Amino acid sequence: MSGDDITIGAIGGIYLVFALGLTVTHFYRSILINLGWLNLDLFRLVPRVLAACILLAIAFHFAYIHIGNLIFGWTLKFLWNDQNLFAWGMLFFIWNLIYFAYIFFQRYRKEEIKNLKLEAARNEYELRRLRDQMNPHFIFNAMNTIRALIEEDPKKAKKAVTQLSNVLRSSLQTGKQEFIELKKELQIVHDYLEIEKARYEERLTINMDIDDSTLSIQIPPLILQTIVENCIKHGIAKLPKGGAILVQTIRHSDHVEINVLNDGEYIPSPEATSSLGLENTRNRLDLSFGKNAWLTIGNTDSGSVKTHIHLPISTT
Repeated sequence: MSGDDITIGAIGGIYLVFALGLTVTHFYRSILINLGWLNLDLFRLVPRVLAACILLAIAFHFAYIHIGNLIFGWTLKFLWNDQNLFAWGMLFFIWNLIYFAYIFFQRYRKEEIKNLKLEAARNEYELRRLRDQMNPHFIFNAMNTIRALIEEDPKKAKKAVTQLSNVLRSSLQTGKQEFIELKKELQIVHDYLEIEKARYEERLTINMDIDDSTLSIQIPPLILQTIVENCIKHGIAKLPKGGAILVQTIRHSDHVEINVLNDGEYIPSPEATSSLGLENTRNRLDLSFGKNAWLTIGNTDSGSVKTHIHLPISTT
């Protein structure tokens, strides 16, 4: 056999390996899909794959020898103790490892994406439910305030109705959004406090200490308004002489503090009516930011109640 014959035979053998490999693996892939092997667990899949590798190696080696003898004039014979059988079997085993690893990885990614979509849908539903729960809660409290004003001062009650319409317009515009700027939330708080100021007059003192650099941060709508409402209803309203409320924001490098302080005393109780607003706010913070945001409430050494909200700086 000349050098040219050896070269042609060697190159032909390489092309033959590739052609047979593509044909056999494509045929094998169709079979394992039809047989449902992709849905089997490892305990049932492994023995099937090992058996398939042996059969594929035999079929491949048989075809390789006979096609090579026919086309390239080889004089090879099929021998059961041929080392090439083991080599082909290992190649098919490696192919199976790569193929099933790819399939399992793709399924894992699809399942992960599916779970993330389901989790996002559940979170969105829960956020909507919590927002819808707070809207009537806020309206109910505001209407109670106006009802009290009607008896005390009809003119103030009329003005309060106008202010309430402003609050409702703002809350309806922002309530369906996942996040709003703190500046818009503060406007809602301001309008709400104006309603309460008309009722309590000198019994309510309002102070604002707002860091201008926090006005553009994104927060869930009605979060701060809910806290302020809670402070008025369960703090200031229970004090015969009234009291003061302070809304404060402080910006740090990676988070923002929102503090609401009011005169009074915080007495935690499982049956406290204030738990609805606080737990609602905690749930919304958790759904929106996870463990990066939280709410705490407690008494201070100066005799006031401090509600603290920790928010990550986000441009969502």
